[in-house]
This record gives sequence, C-alpha cells and structure tokens, in this order.
Amino acid sequence: MYAVRKDLRLTIRYILFLGYITLSAALFFLQGNPWAIPLRSWLALVNASVIFFTIIHIEDEEFKFINRAFLYVFAANVFVTLLQTFHIFPQSLVRMMNFFIERWEPTSWENGRGSGGLFAEPSYYAFGVHHYFAYALLLFDIKQRSRIGLILTAAMAVYDMTVVRSLTGLIIMTIYVVSHQDWRKAWKGTLAILAIGLTALYFYGQSNPLPRALDFVYNVVFEQRYKDLFTYVTWEGGIRTVSLLASYPFGIFHPFGWGIGSWPQGSITALLDMGLSEIEVAFFEQYTPYDGFRPTAYSADLFLEAGVVGWLLFAGAMYPYVVNKAMWQNANTRAIVVLFLFNMLILGTIGDPLPFLFLALAYRTIHPPDPKPIEVSP
Repeated sequence: MYAVRKDLRLTIRYILFLGYITLSAALFFLQGNPWAIPLRSWLALVNASVIFFTIIHIEDEEFKFINRAFLYVFAANVFVTLLQTFHIFPQSLVRMMNFFIERWEPTSWENGRGSGGLFAEPSYYAFGVHHYFAYALLLFDIKQRSRIGLILTAAMAVYDMTVVRSLTGLIIMTIYVVSHQDWRKAWKGTLAILAIGLTALYFYGQSNPLPRALDFVYNVVFEQRYKDLFTYVTWEGGIRTVSLLASYPFGIFHPFGWGIGSWPQGSITALLDMGLSEIEVAFFEQYTPYDGFRPTAYSADLFLEAGVVGWLLFAGAMYPYVVNKAMWQNANTRAIVVLFLFNMLILGTIGDPLPFLFLALAYRTIHPPDPKPIEVSP
C-alpha cells in the first residue's frame, strides 16, 4: 500500500511487464481456475517490485525518515535474535508474535539452525539481515575494506555462524564479501583464509556438533559428499535448488509459461521433466499430499509462470538501474546490486520487497531526484 500513491511513476518498460503478467493471470482465470489463485500470484510479483519505483523518487525528508526507521528495524531484529539464542524471549509476548508472524519461534530452531529474529525462520532472516548490513555500511559511508569495515564484516560473519546459523546466510555472506574484492590483489589472501578455515573446520568438526551451514560444508569436503553432490544438494537444499533446476528450463521450453497462478501444476510438470520426483527431496517429507512448489527466486518463478518472455520484460524494466555505472563504481552500492541479482536469479523469496527496497535505497542514495524549483511570488 505504501507504494501506491499519487507520485508513483512507473516506467514504460515496467508498465509493459505489468500488462503482460496481468494478461497472463487473466487468461489463466478464464481457463476455469478460481480467481483468487492468479490474483495471489500476481500480487506477490507486483508487491515485491513496484516499491522500487516509489523509493527512487522520494524527497529528502521522507528518505531521512526511512533511513531512521531502517536503523530501528535492524537493531530490533538483532536484539530479538539474541533473546532467541539465549532462550530469554519473554513468554508473555510469544502469542502476539505468533499472531503476526506465522511459524515464528521464541528460541533457536532445532537441527543446528539458528534464530530468525522478526522473520518466520532463520533462512528468511538471512535474506533480510545481509541486506540490512550492506545498506548500513552504505548509509554510514564505511568502506568494507577499511579497518572498521573489516571489523564489522568479521563481526557479521561470526553473528552469521553463531546466531543465524543458516546455510542460506553463509552463502549470501560469501557473495557479499566476494562482491567487494579486487581479485587481482585479493586471491592469494582469500586462498590462505580458505585453507586455514577448512583446516580448523576439519579438526573442530571431528568431535563437535556444527551449525547446519558448516555441517553442510564439512560433509561436502571431508565426508566426500562431493562425489554425489547433485543428490546431496537436492536432498539438503529444500525446494530452493529444485525450483531453480526445474523452472529455468521449463520457461525456455514454454516461452509464455503456464500462466500467472499456475505454479502448483507447472512445478510438478517441471520437476518430472527434470527426472526427479518429490520423494527425492527431503523438504517434501513434511507434505502429504504433495501439491507443488513456488520457486524461491523471483526470476525462476517468472520462468515457470510467465516464461522467458515474461522474464525478458522484467529484466528490461530493471536493466537501466542494475547496470548503472555509478552503482557499480561505488563498492557499497555494487554489493547491494550483486545481492539483488543473487536474490533475483538464485536465492530469494517470492513477494518479498526487501531486495527491491534496498536496491532502490542504494540507487536513491547516489541519484537523488532533481530539486523542485522554488516558486517565487510575483
């Protein structure tokens, strides 16, 4: 609702994308499907993306207010995760939290997973907190490779492994660090750190339980799960890996997709086309009967429901902002662009506006709108 306002200015390219997915949803409805199914899918796609075109045009006063609110939200999430980790979250507030956040837990999750803050689970929180961290460095103009930047990055990595404890978080943190590097200079140090880290992981993991993310790395490297890596990743990766592997080829062979709202039927067909069944994915042990999955990455979902045509229209709408030269020259905005692309193409959450929000905030930071002319009374 925040994005729908009188000064919302959509580009022609985004309007074309919006028109295409609207037509796709309408055609899916006209095939005899309940209207709520395509509407929910359509809203998830629009709810996530339309806020971008509001944020990049906001005035200075509103921009400052959003930045202040961001800092409070960031601090609140970190505070709640610490309460969850140490099992001291007030029991009197648990019912209220469960009312607002489905599947929310007042403590750390089981099976080596960590705390989820004000999100439904640690993997969702991992998406959010790394965007928070990346934008905080941009907001305070802290260079990641400065002394304070390296200290904060190391603290974030420790927080990732001890509090969040999500494989998703470990992957995103790695992507964030990589996005800051000049690999002509950094590759030797990176290899040394990797070697030291793996050695420490080997000796520690032999006699101690590991967080889920590190346990995955340990098994791949030291338990020789690299020999059946595809099977192992498919089993351990939940629906994320499967949704990517199935949806992208499906969208190429069905260039218009199966229609906005078709993900339950389309995902089953895409999975079978890949030669897999639900019994080969651990995630689906919890679901009987199996009724399909919606891809976790925005682009993968477009390939499934709207086909490669829908994705090309979306890519065309975002292209001018993602490839903007100034966004890539600034190391902090470049990191946010890389996180955005990673979320769009590989790991994300359908309907989540956070990647678009932080990309817009980063763009707005270095591209403030032209000041309004001052009207002089005659």
